[in-house]
Parts: sequence; C-alpha cells; structure tokens
Amino acid sequence: MLESEYFRIKTKILEDPKEIMAHIHKGISIPILPEFRKYIEKDINVYNAKAIVLEEDIDNDEFGALTDKITGFSLVYEDGSDILYFGFFNVLDHDEDKIELLVEAIIDYAKNNRFRKIRGPINVPTMIFGWGFMVEGSKKDLFIGSPINPPIYQKVFQKMGFYILFKEDRYSMPALKMDPHKDKKLISMGINNGNYKNDPFDTGDYEYYYYNPTREELMEIKDEFLELNARFMPPSAQITPRASNNYNNLVDFIHTYGARWMMWVVRHKKTNEMVANGYVIPNLFSRNKKGEFDSVSFHAWVVHEEHRRKYLAMIMYGFTSIQGKDRKTPHYITWGSWPVGADNEANAAAARKMGGKKDRSHLILQYDI
Repeated sequence: MLESEYFRIKTKILEDPKEIMAHIHKGISIPILPEFRKYIEKDINVYNAKAIVLEEDIDNDEFGALTDKITGFSLVYEDGSDILYFGFFNVLDHDEDKIELLVEAIIDYAKNNRFRKIRGPINVPTMIFGWGFMVEGSKKDLFIGSPINPPIYQKVFQKMGFYILFKEDRYSMPALKMDPHKDKKLISMGINNGNYKNDPFDTGDYEYYYYNPTREELMEIKDEFLELNARFMPPSAQITPRASNNYNNLVDFIHTYGARWMMWVVRHKKTNEMVANGYVIPNLFSRNKKGEFDSVSFHAWVVHEEHRRKYLAMIMYGFTSIQGKDRKTPHYITWGSWPVGADNEANAAAARKMGGKKDRSHLILQYDI
C-alpha cells in the first residue's frame, strides 16, 4: 500500500464485467466510442477477463465527494494456456511508484493462479486498441490500433524483470493504386489472357483467383482462414491470443464500419485451396470531407509457403488498392499504416519501397515466473 498526505492506495480485483466496463476507459489512450463497447464486452466474456485496479482512499475534504477512487487500471485474462495476458494498463498520473504497485499486483495474481508467464500489453479487441507500449520518439497522433503512452511504463516493467518479447514498427505510407493487369511479371504469367477489360478481377491463365467474401461466406470459411494464418504467419504477427475468439468480432467490425473489399481470399484454381488471405482495418478516427474513412491499417496478409514467389502479394495489394481508390466503392483511401515485426526485414523493405516511413514502434513485454 502507498500512502501520502492526502490518500492511501490499495489494489483491488474487479470480476463483474459491468464494473470492468465502467472503468476500462482509464486503461487506454484510444477513445472508447459507444460503438466499440460491444466488441470489448464480447472479449471480456470470451477470455474470462478480470481487472486489477488501484483504488485510492482520497481525503474527500480536500478533493470533494465525487472524486473517482479508481486511478490505475489493468485488464488481465487468459486463453487456456499457462500465460497470463494483460492489457489496458494505465495509471492516470503516470506515477512510477503507482505503476510499480500495479505491476506487483499482476505478478502476484499470476503466481497465485499458477501461470508461468505474463505477456502484454495486448488490448483486446486488438483490431481497435492494438498492443504494446509505445517507444519513445514515436508519432503520437490518434490511429486505430496504435495506443499511446509515455516511456515510463516500459522502463518500470523492465526494471521489475520484464523483457522485450516482440517489437513492432509501423510505417506510414501513401495508399498507392497498383493494377495487377499492368504488372509485367503478372502479364507474362497470363493474367491478361481473359476478360479483364469487362471484369477487373478476371485473372485469365494465371493460376490463382482473388475474391472478397461476403460476411456470411467469411463465417463459412472461418476455420480455413484461421488455419492458414496459424500455420504461416510469423510469431510476431500472431500476437492476439487464441485468434479464433476474435474472428467474429473482426468480420463484424470490418463489414459494419468498413467495406466488403477490406477482407480478401486468394485460391488456387486447380485445387480451390485457400493459399492466401488478408485484411485491412478502417481507421475510424480520420475522415475526408465527404465523411468517408480516408485511411486504413494494412493489418495482415499471409501466403502459404508452397505458393510464395508467385506474385500473390501483388495480387492481394493490387486488387485491394483498385477498390480502395475507386470512388464508386465505400471509402476512398489515401494513406495507411503498415504494422511490421521489427525482425521482418523483407516486409520492412517492401514498406519502404512503397514510400513508407517508420513513424512509431510498440513493445510487447514478457515476464517468466
């Protein structure tokens, strides 16, 4: 317990989802808009989440009877493994001693419940609230999935035995229109040997086809979609625990606030096997004069290892970009942010080649018990 002239602080565990929701906004810099609440509530229930909070016994004669006593917050949750995850970690005045007290409470909770590791911050649903503590010097404007914090947090965590598990960089980049039917390599692979002038998604003699599933189709192919991600995405891109829990939220969010073209699948024509997929997340915090979203997070794409070096990245980006740059489709995208694992030099090089500039980074930390 911490004490001062005006208050005493203790930690407390909240288990009631309604009580957690009443205070969760204190744990994140990204605004919790009314339309976001249903997604958080689903994840609180799916992950059996609890909250560990700092409660201050404040001298009401000094500060008034309406003073909020909850001044520090962290969500803790599990996925059935030996890892305790935390997210939405914040102390309202960023005081080092209070941060230490909240970290100690998380470690004690993990030990008392026989977890072997602690990992975070991972702010479910990550499609909105992202993950990691922001690295000092990062750009601090509001963007979907990009939390903001001062560097005192990672400093305290590392002082208390946490280490960096993953570092993710983000590249701010223009949304360039790239038509696959104008790419020389794809033309040589037969993409224009068809009816592409009337159907821009016709891929002729090229051995793959791209399409944007409906919301209902995405639910039907859920297992296939997730299996491809689980098998071929690098560990640094599989940050959300038990991603199958988030799939329904992801599909609903993109189709409710974004557009059908923001999720895609690529299949092999001969076998009909899904060999690639991906999605972008609409940035709800930036709009153009028409009220359309003007930016996205280039969030995820994956290619089956046996089908790489077949220009599938160009197929995915190209067919997505011609829709995102089409005035006839919902939203007109002019820029975006591409999250890249700091150890993924190939994707970082691709981001730079497309005009991207690294403007922010986040750290996922881990503690071994």
